[in-house]
Amino acid sequence: MDVEYDHLSIGSTVESFNSSTTRYRIIDQLGHGSFGHVLKVSSLAGQEVFAMKVMSTTGQHRNTPMKTIFQSEASKLMQLEGHEHIIELRDTVVLPKINRACMIMDLATEGDLESVFRRIPKNQHEALSKLVAHEMTEALQYIHSKNIVHRDIKPDNILAFLAGTERNPRYLFKLADFGIAGEIDDDKEIDWPELPHQPMSGRAFRHYRAPETYPRGTGIHTRYFEAKADVYSLGVVLAQIHNNTILSSREPSLPITPAHANSLVKHMLEKDPARRASALACKRFLWVQEGATVILLKATNTSGGNGEISNSMKRLSIEH
Repeated sequence: MDVEYDHLSIGSTVESFNSSTTRYRIIDQLGHGSFGHVLKVSSLAGQEVFAMKVMSTTGQHRNTPMKTIFQSEASKLMQLEGHEHIIELRDTVVLPKINRACMIMDLATEGDLESVFRRIPKNQHEALSKLVAHEMTEALQYIHSKNIVHRDIKPDNILAFLAGTERNPRYLFKLADFGIAGEIDDDKEIDWPELPHQPMSGRAFRHYRAPETYPRGTGIHTRYFEAKADVYSLGVVLAQIHNNTILSSREPSLPITPAHANSLVKHMLEKDPARRASALACKRFLWVQEGATVILLKATNTSGGNGEISNSMKRLSIEH
């Protein structure tokens, strides 16, 4: 019997919404969550391999139609097309007979940030912090300039790719999962999405959220403050790299070393959003600037093998 995911069988093909001559063959499942599955697919024409995020087009999620959620994420990815550190939407697939819509995106061959963190030696964690600080600050500054706020910055949504040469491949990170991203509106108070304590993976992510996004917070959701909530979340990620507590539910601990890393993270984790650094301001910190010159080569000790990469992909963007 064929293995099926969301009524899609391994080995079956689907047709591009944009071109009837472009088809993709389903190879395997990469992950699953509350919204559907992420499947590994290959292009029949060029044999390129991609990730295909499959979502239902019926029903609702927190009073928002699933079709609207799909359209919103796809629209935002198209607005952000071409940035080196943001996942790229390559194509879309619409399957009306089974009420599914799909996004074809680049496959993160190296998993996510946690995978890289676990794979590299501890003496490279500072280099990793600099690289992530630089690349994700670039990504945040860009999406904020496009009036988009991500709202779900965490290690699972920072995906790892390879750049450089075949002999000396280096890590490159891209921001993914714009499923609950919103538009920044100067004149409208934002109803911040209420995220569950425990996503389907069983791991808590609420501690990545800025204090003002909780009901007990300031209640201020202007454009300036809302964008800074993304900065706070990235600050938690960086602090965890230095604390060796990535994906832990513990509060990030300061100070961290070295001092110029602590200076950056301290400004990112400022409780008062009015005093917190913006993404643009973060780019002026020495730690971020030094990240532009970091070359973090792919770890040769990959004892986890493909299984490690596969496991990290199971926490892809369909889980909130």
